[in-house]
Amino acid sequence: MYVGHSINPRKRGISSYFMPSILNSKARRVLRYLNKYGFGHIKLTIYIMNENSSLEQVVELEQHFIDSLNPNLNVDLVASGSGHHEPMSQEIREKLRKLRGTPVYMYDTNNFALLYVFESKQQIYSLINMHHTTLNDCLNSGKIYLDTFFFSLDLIEESPETNILDLDQIKSVISDKREIYVVKHPAAKPRLRRGEFKDDPKKNIEFYSLSGLAKHLKGDRQVIRQYLTGEKSGYYRGKWKFTYKI
Repeated sequence: MYVGHSINPRKRGISSYFMPSILNSKARRVLRYLNKYGFGHIKLTIYIMNENSSLEQVVELEQHFIDSLNPNLNVDLVASGSGHHEPMSQEIREKLRKLRGTPVYMYDTNNFALLYVFESKQQIYSLINMHHTTLNDCLNSGKIYLDTFFFSLDLIEESPETNILDLDQIKSVISDKREIYVVKHPAAKPRLRRGEFKDDPKKNIEFYSLSGLAKHLKGDRQVIRQYLTGEKSGYYRGKWKFTYKI
């Protein structure tokens, strides 16, 4: 049994425990349990509090359940606002206290050490030039950023270490990872599409854009895509055969 709290219960209580990057790290007692015994007999109960509840009220209710249930997968049986069971320096405590409004926590997926606490999503957009769609993907689906960083709206209990970096260090680390990531994931080259006109090669056409091809033929892009991918066979409108040109 395990008790915890979160401002994003769907992600924290459900998604994160099924993410291979987190599950396989075995950094927490509850993760080691799930790795060993699986999810076959797991029952999940989520208690949704009033949106106006204070953090103190959340922690108080968490402590009530910890005292009542005595969960064996909680390392610390004292609920706290930070979620950490290990001693934290006064400097880090003060930083987390100031940022407790809507902070975003950044972890290293190698060991799930806490690297930095951003004041808000907006600070991430402006300071490290991360697109809002990318950040939302990381927060909502657990996507690992640059194959290295895990972003969360929650502090992860039982994080093996806390390694708060300053902003310049964070920018430098992300910059280095971006260079490696660009090499590892080169930009995709545009694919050339070829339309062959039945019985008249002079009318054959080539397009890099599916939208451009559909516009030229005044046709439906989705239908043309189905002919390109082989979902539909034969000739489009009885006249056109579409292929990708290598």
